[in-house]
Amino acid sequence: MSWVVFSLGAWIMLGLEQGLRGALQIPQTSVAPSFLGVYSVFIACSAPPRAAQWGCLALGLLMDLSSPFAPLDSALFTVAGPNALGALLMCQFVLAVRGLMFRRNPLTLAFLSCVGFAVWQAVVTAVFTVRGFAYQSIEWSPAGQLGSRLASSLYTGIVAIPVALLLILLMPLFAFQFVPYRFAQKR
Repeated sequence: MSWVVFSLGAWIMLGLEQGLRGALQIPQTSVAPSFLGVYSVFIACSAPPRAAQWGCLALGLLMDLSSPFAPLDSALFTVAGPNALGALLMCQFVLAVRGLMFRRNPLTLAFLSCVGFAVWQAVVTAVFTVRGFAYQSIEWSPAGQLGSRLASSLYTGIVAIPVALLLILLMPLFAFQFVPYRFAQKR
């Protein structure tokens, strides 16, 4: 995998995440699509396993660092880790099921974006819920957060279709190496 092309794609997707997320947000809710989520699923679907894990971990950390969190006292702060852990577990899920899917199909990427981002957001919700037990100054409703995050996962799957068409066209630039899986190696 070309890490230069990966980094350029991450920069573009971060720009789309920061620029279009508010414009595509459903009014009076926090439901919005995630372009970094779609890009993470694309990397997990296409890259060799080790590169996919490192790439998704980096994209999750990028999402952590670009989205500050506001507790009750309304001071913004950044928590590095929940999105990185969620992205890594999403990557493991996609790596487990990608052999059953047609990788170059935009509907596959849309389906995996919806389900994979739901896994990602469930992990983020669980981490902040556990963290909320220790710090009572955080306003956090696990059921409400999980509901809006799962709705965002569905919205991410819908937005993934046009993004997937573009990413599939640009796939040769990423220089993914497909390594066939072997049950036993011959010596």
